[in-house]
Amino acid sequence: MDDRPADPSVVEANPDTGLVGAGAPPDPANIVIVLSRTTEPSNVGATCRAMKTMGLTNLRLVEPLNPKGRTARALAHGAEDVLDAALVCDTMAAAVSDCLVVCGTTARRRQLRKSALMPPHHLARRVVEHAREGRVAILFGTERTGLTNDEIDICRYLSMVPTDEAQHSLNLAHAVMLYAWEVRKAWLAVQGREDWVGTGAGAGAPPPRPEMAVHHPHRATKLPTQHELELVYAHLARAMAAIDFSEFERRKFLNYLRQLHNRAGLVNWELQIFHLLANRILKAAGAPKFDGLE
Repeated sequence: MDDRPADPSVVEANPDTGLVGAGAPPDPANIVIVLSRTTEPSNVGATCRAMKTMGLTNLRLVEPLNPKGRTARALAHGAEDVLDAALVCDTMAAAVSDCLVVCGTTARRRQLRKSALMPPHHLARRVVEHAREGRVAILFGTERTGLTNDEIDICRYLSMVPTDEAQHSLNLAHAVMLYAWEVRKAWLAVQGREDWVGTGAGAGAPPPRPEMAVHHPHRATKLPTQHELELVYAHLARAMAAIDFSEFERRKFLNYLRQLHNRAGLVNWELQIFHLLANRILKAAGAPKFDGLE
């Protein structure tokens, strides 16, 4: 029998639910809904109402059109507080900079990641699991075209609703409601209230999170924020430029590296490996030191 004390940096997953069974309870306030460049104020208001009915209150809006006017307020009905508190951001980077995990929703299969799309209930379990640790963003794109490729690239997880081919795209507020309900079900399950959500066939748990198998003898293991990740990629891009990688080569290389990290589950202290590498390349090339994001 192993009498050694458990390592507090390692969190075990519940094999029945796929959710982390230790640490702080998931906080719905950590779940952030992000709408990108909305053109219909009514969708913003309806989103607020959908969110509040499912216990979510943290809304961020990237470059919205008239998001808090009369139309949006009328559709918010009962969730005006969510609308009033919504954070309006100039860029997607600003909207997700404090988030540990960014998740994207899409109505079409993306060429590079089409085999990695999660169904909504699997994504919801991941979202609730990560909400124990910090903020988690779920991104929804503009009404006409959805998320851009650049926005998709920053997402650790992608999800798609298996809608009918005859009408494959959801109304924006409807999509938010669908994902908010799945998040609500996952949260209720963690509270031990499975009788409200059911345990039907096909609701199997996603595989264990890869980073939970990693620990450091002297450092706590946490997920990096999106801002910390962007610093690493910017540092590497600067180093690659110093040794004559073209802009196209840098973008392609870093995009593949980002996908690798998303699959592997990069943790905070592992970022230093890439910062040290980039520093050494810049020094060898006689280039100035990296001074942060431009």
